[in-house]
Amino acid sequence: MPFRTDDGGDLEELVLAQRPADGYRFRLRAGFDYEDPVSGRRYEVGAGRASDLASVPSWLWSFIASYGRQSAPAVLHDDRSDAADALGDRRAALVQRREDDRVFRTALREQRVPLLRAWLMWAWVSADRERALGGVAGAVFMVQAVLGALVVVGASVAAFWNPVWLAAALVPALATVPWWRLAPLMLLLNYATGLLAPLVALHLVALVPFRLIEAIVELATGGDPVGVLRPTVRPPSDRSA
Repeated sequence: MPFRTDDGGDLEELVLAQRPADGYRFRLRAGFDYEDPVSGRRYEVGAGRASDLASVPSWLWSFIASYGRQSAPAVLHDDRSDAADALGDRRAALVQRREDDRVFRTALREQRVPLLRAWLMWAWVSADRERALGGVAGAVFMVQAVLGALVVVGASVAAFWNPVWLAAALVPALATVPWWRLAPLMLLLNYATGLLAPLVALHLVALVPFRLIEAIVELATGGDPVGVLRPTVRPPSDRSA
């Protein structure tokens, strides 16, 4: 087991404190180590590390929860992301984050997170990395990722009337070639997002009315209607410092 406690034992429990008690952030109470089986490198995450665990919006928790087998890899990834930011150099941070994101994916699989779920989580954090650190190329990458997913969705819908439209779904695959090493990431973002979009839309059809009912009840009873969006869309005031 690659996740270990500070004294070298297997990590059998992840000791976290919810700060504040009704908040969305957690603080690691006991540190742990991770040894990457690919590179052999050992990573240390010290006690006191703050994390929101897997940064999944609450409206997607039906698909991927913010905690679970992915918790230890998520805390590790938060720690590595902060280390990359601390470099103070965008290019150096981008290079480090690309490796750290790969480590995140490897750690997810080591924790027996299902294959598709692990790759989707890797794809999302990697896309955010390119957006934040990739400069102009990162912006173009994100635009293409969104457009490619829209083409996949559009081709899939149009194919109900005429199967010939399925050929249009090949266009995003051809457009990934110029990205070279990032091509597999672009492929996954285009096709996984495109195929999952109808499922997410169906989920929102049920979720949005429920949230509206919650907000109306809060408003009628003098509560906080915006609070129904917590904890990931609108975080509470930071009382954990």
